[in-house]
Amino acid sequence: MSLPVRSVARQARSPFGGPLFVRGVAVALGLALIVGLGANPPTAGAESPEAATSTSTWELAGDARDSVADRHGEALAGVTFSESSARFSGRDDSEIRLPYARVLEPGEESWSLSLSDVVPGTLTRSHQAIATSRSTTNQGWAFYIMPNGEFRFWSRVVGQAAWSQFATGVIARPGTSYDVTVRWEPGTVTVRIAGGATAERTFSMAMPVINDGSNPIRLGNGGDRGTEFFYNGSIGGVSLSATARANPWSRCEANATTPAVVTPPDPAILRRQIPTDEVSRLALEAARNANRHISTTYWNEQFAGEQGERINLAQRLGNTEYALRGPAMAAVSSAIMIATGAYDPADTGVSETEARSRVVRLVSSAAAEHRANDPGGWGTESSLWQASLWAYYNGFAAWLVWDDLSPAQQACVTNMVALEADAMPDPAYYRDAAGTIIRPGNTQAEENAWRSSLSGLAALMMPGAADSSRWRGDALDLALAAWATPGDVTATEVVNGRRLDALLDGSNVEPDGTVENHNLMHPIYMLAFDQNVNNALAQQLTGQLPASAYLRNVGLTYEALVDKDFPSPPWLSPGGTIYVPGESTIYYPDGNDWGTTFPLYFAQADVIADSYGIGGELSAPPSEWAARHLRAAVDLQNRFPDGHTYLNTTESNYRLREERTAQIAAHTFLTRVLNSGARTCLTNRPYTTSTTDPLLGELEIAWQAIESEAGKALPAKLRSDLGAALDRAAKAKNHGQKVAAIRALQLHLARADGDSPALDQIRTAVDSAASCVLRLPGGPDGSR
Repeated sequence: MSLPVRSVARQARSPFGGPLFVRGVAVALGLALIVGLGANPPTAGAESPEAATSTSTWELAGDARDSVADRHGEALAGVTFSESSARFSGRDDSEIRLPYARVLEPGEESWSLSLSDVVPGTLTRSHQAIATSRSTTNQGWAFYIMPNGEFRFWSRVVGQAAWSQFATGVIARPGTSYDVTVRWEPGTVTVRIAGGATAERTFSMAMPVINDGSNPIRLGNGGDRGTEFFYNGSIGGVSLSATARANPWSRCEANATTPAVVTPPDPAILRRQIPTDEVSRLALEAARNANRHISTTYWNEQFAGEQGERINLAQRLGNTEYALRGPAMAAVSSAIMIATGAYDPADTGVSETEARSRVVRLVSSAAAEHRANDPGGWGTESSLWQASLWAYYNGFAAWLVWDDLSPAQQACVTNMVALEADAMPDPAYYRDAAGTIIRPGNTQAEENAWRSSLSGLAALMMPGAADSSRWRGDALDLALAAWATPGDVTATEVVNGRRLDALLDGSNVEPDGTVENHNLMHPIYMLAFDQNVNNALAQQLTGQLPASAYLRNVGLTYEALVDKDFPSPPWLSPGGTIYVPGESTIYYPDGNDWGTTFPLYFAQADVIADSYGIGGELSAPPSEWAARHLRAAVDLQNRFPDGHTYLNTTESNYRLREERTAQIAAHTFLTRVLNSGARTCLTNRPYTTSTTDPLLGELEIAWQAIESEAGKALPAKLRSDLGAALDRAAKAKNHGQKVAAIRALQLHLARADGDSPALDQIRTAVDSAASCVLRLPGGPDGSR
């Protein structure tokens, strides 16, 4: 039964006792005429000079009529009304439902809940829900009487699977009147109780996960669907008030401890001509198809109703990965297409200006909600698994369209990226140094690789930051640990200045290049080296050579994908190689818990192998596999006008499957753009200096060799001539001067007599500088 909505006079009661409550409502109504209480939020892009506040107050004297706005509630048959309150019987039909508009949600500048004249009845030794806002997806907030009689506020918060509970210490006494207020501000929640007891307690509280307005506020009933935790008692009135952000990015600027000068990608590198070979054309087609879906169906379903400049992201879903990773991967898809000049507004129906605006809104909103900018926000990786991956995606997308961000939005992003890099965990391992499996069925290859991506991005974005060198070092260490085999743990090989046996405390990849995850020998996770390769792409965007560490052992794994045989038994029928010869089909020797259909995932591995010359002697070259898998991916997309990939969860059961596919497609295309033409060289420079000049980076090895014990034993004249030529290279101001300096070094080395480890190292460095950086004729083919 619904009671009619009508205005009923009631005796004045204050939220804190006494006759002030009606006067408070009158003041609120008066303020509504001045500052817009009950008003709608600002329109898209608008920046209000003052924070807009929305308030609704329900006086429960005879119905559930809102005395401020037009949000009138409904009382079920089991609710009875007295002169001054609503009485709840502790049954399922004893409930008042109040409409919950999004403007009344917590999560922006401030939020408060007031409950007046709460008079408990019999304590039932079970939970009693006085007031709740819980969605059917188990998110929101609630004010309970606990089984022991204590008043307690509950909330779902970002990054936590369980509800957070905030104890008041006040035990409810039947027949006693209490007034309660709960006030949330970023980073804290304060619960005040007055009347039958007095208490005020403030707690640290992360960003709340909100109801999002899709479910009513329930009085007297609880649970996700309002079918449990019944309240036995009465309530006199309820008031909700929420204040929007006056400036959505102001905290980012306030939290920027030092100005972070960002070096964006080189526009000349980004806008180089898109290659036209078959693999590149297919990669572009797959990326455009996926981005069409992101720009149309995905955006319309997820964000079409978001009118403000800033979007609440982390608060939208109880699962923080779904709330943050999906939009971040969508932003990467659009940002790469825009930055490379491959975005086609005729294909998406969305102008490039609008597409840029969407990227900016998504990445800035996610960054503004990060712990670096909000005291209760999400992150960091050390406390929230996968946080550095989400920060990488958002940071990388922002970096590609950097000039589109305002200074305040840029501060949001740099604060986020820097804090994640500062808080980066040490490398983690599947096996320890002795070879003992310490995480059965659960490689740490993927985690180390995505963490490496974030650290590498931080160093490249902010090369002048005080911690840039450490961030770059972390990126190299994590990458080497990610794809380390048991044999690497005792290897004396030096990679980018790191001797493996001194660096590694364990391994994550099997000696044959396979990977164990989810208790399976898992081909999907064999592909996780793409996160290491993200570092190589970022280096190339700034004109640097990619570090060898970021592609170490990728060839071993790729060969296992193409040619390693898995006989059945013991492997699943029919046995054979993961890549089925002549087909796009993938064989999963141990099964695949993610679904059946992932051609684009494997196409990215093929493109990486082909672009960086990886894989050794294979039964079929990476370019052939790349074309085959890309064609299969495009065929899947062509089933749907909007270009999405998956028909159902049998093909892929990952909830973010379309966003992940769009991100993979975009990175695959970017790999082709950056590696067309001459074969890409890798650098083994030790990063002993902070130079970003690729020539000087290559010559670091030569300087190290000259200063080594073997170098000091070289003839004095030769050592002096080599040092002078290296100085000339360091001071060269144009290409001609650099060529002259390198030619001089080559001449001195050609005249040198005898064998010396120092001369071998110098020759390697000079050959790489000549053939890989200056592209001079006569260098060693392959220059690896």
